[in-house]
Amino acid sequence: MTLINLLFNLSLSLLIFGISLRVLSTSMSAFLGTRLQKALIVLTSNSPLSILTGAIATAFVQSSSTVNVLMVTLVNANLLNLYQAFGVVLGANIGTTVTAQIVSFNLSQYAIPMMLCGLFLFPWTNKSRIAGSSLIGLGGLFFGLNLIKQSLWPVLAYPLTLKLLISLSENIYLGIVLGIVFSAIIQSSSLVTTLVIALAQMQALNLQSAIAIALGSNIGTVATTLISSIGLSKEAKATAYADLLFNVLGVLFLLPFIKQFAFIISLTSQDPGRQVANAHTIFNVITAFLIVPFIRPLANLARRCAGI
Repeated sequence: MTLINLLFNLSLSLLIFGISLRVLSTSMSAFLGTRLQKALIVLTSNSPLSILTGAIATAFVQSSSTVNVLMVTLVNANLLNLYQAFGVVLGANIGTTVTAQIVSFNLSQYAIPMMLCGLFLFPWTNKSRIAGSSLIGLGGLFFGLNLIKQSLWPVLAYPLTLKLLISLSENIYLGIVLGIVFSAIIQSSSLVTTLVIALAQMQALNLQSAIAIALGSNIGTVATTLISSIGLSKEAKATAYADLLFNVLGVLFLLPFIKQFAFIISLTSQDPGRQVANAHTIFNVITAFLIVPFIRPLANLARRCAGI
């Protein structure tokens, strides 16, 4: 089989995973409906509450981009101020790590039963349809992840792939750049992190390199938020810039300590995939709460970036 065919199979596997993630996200958004928007407006009276609200909302809808774009929209409509929205954005970065935690479990054997149960529930009531599509999406995640692993094995045998993996293990900056570019192109940090988890579980990527790519994906996924702010108010643009500043500063903060961080994370689990998922979660939780005392200064810096 040629490299082109192998890459096509891998791309198809990633597409199946991405579609499944979108189905799950759309189903949960439909379930929450306008309640999500109302909750985000009401439950943002202080920074800790805003962070918690953002984390829970994103864990439900399985998409930090959805929540962050909604923040930009609500700020543009003057329903939230920048400080409130910034807290939710911090929480969204925590909530999005739930996807990585889910896929790090080896539950591919339950993928088909989940999707079959979802298909059974789909035709009945509106609520059962939402539950059914959620199960189809969740089952599709595990099914897609299994296909990704199967597609990766032949690709890893190619010398070019091996050279890239060796370069990544020797240069964390290359890993960060790769994470930024890949995540910005496909507009999903969850998909990038899932691919990294699969590579780690296959022993094809060391923990430090995996963490670097995951960190880069945090920055790259902000592209969606930045694009959504085009043509909106300066305050809405500042919300998108605040998201970018937070993610860039978080990566810069960890870079000098990435070896020590990787060592600590290695103690949390024997499973390399679980280690990557834990690193993603712990990093986002720590940086979110470290930034809380500096929300106003960072928000003001974001305003200046937006020309306010």
